Amino acid sequence: MDDDSADGGSLLSTLGAVVVSFVGITLLSGTLLGYNWTQAVLLGGFGGVVAAASAAVTARRSSNE
Repeated sequence: MDDDSADGGSLLSTLGAVVVSFVGITLLSGTLLGYNWTQAVLLGGFGGVVAAASAAVTARRSSNE
């Protein structure tokens, strides 16, 4: 049971990181930096991929300890 809850928590934290980074970067680049919304969404998507990779690496490191 502990392994299942750990995987669910890892997935939840990864999804949270993706959503927060996507929304934050998209809004920041679209409103404050003056990019058009297509560019802002692409930047937000790239930020989401980086956040997911970072969350996966962090989860892998914490599971090895």
